[in-house]
Amino acid sequence: MDVGQGDAIFIQAPDGNQVLIDGGPDASVLDDLAKIMPPTDRSIDAIIVSHPHSDHIGGLPAVLEQYDVGAVVEAGENYDSAIFRTWQQSVDSEGAQKIDATAGITLNLGQDATITVLNPLRSASGITTKSPHDYNVTVMLRYGQMEMLLTGDMEADVEQKLIASGINLDADILKVGHHGSKTSTSSALLNSVTPEVALISVGVKNRYNHPHLSTLQRLEDFKIPYYRTDTDGTITITSDGDRFIITRK
Repeated sequence: MDVGQGDAIFIQAPDGNQVLIDGGPDASVLDDLAKIMPPTDRSIDAIIVSHPHSDHIGGLPAVLEQYDVGAVVEAGENYDSAIFRTWQQSVDSEGAQKIDATAGITLNLGQDATITVLNPLRSASGITTKSPHDYNVTVMLRYGQMEMLLTGDMEADVEQKLIASGINLDADILKVGHHGSKTSTSSALLNSVTPEVALISVGVKNRYNHPHLSTLQRLEDFKIPYYRTDTDGTITITSDGDRFIITRK
């Protein structure tokens, strides 16, 4: 979803199961969800939090207020920020099941659709950190033969750890890490993923100058076409489990 300088990804499985990954910087994510979900649909099966920076969790407390959420999947690290404390209070009030995001955990969405956690490799529950990117929750969405790697703000050092671990990262679609920052989406990662297409979630004229030219150049060097929310708006991928089509708004 086009949430400005942030991330928010909505997944609907063939049998209706719904997962939200991150919630953008503010409550405007509710407007985006309202365009996708029917007015009578007031539940989301799971929310996955890539990491507790405000541009990823800023809108999630508002989501919990408006929707019944079945489970929350996050790394569980402690992070000192006001929005993180608000988020944690919202989760406690919601009463949703809490799932510790650790490599190998799989959400079964039904009809051959799954989401598998690839990172963190070990539990980060209870760890206090000033660098949440180190424990970024990275997942692989699979539906039939189609695979999509969703990276949050994964940076090159974590990319290298995943590659070294031997985890299969090959995917048809890559959600580019950290809004196209120069510290993410290394050549080594692109060699491992070999995506047919890449997606970049980024705000118009953001103060970080994302996506970085070096990242765009790497994608072009690898001949990977890409879409970006600042120029293409909300990006929709529709798949039958074999092929996929991409539409823009």
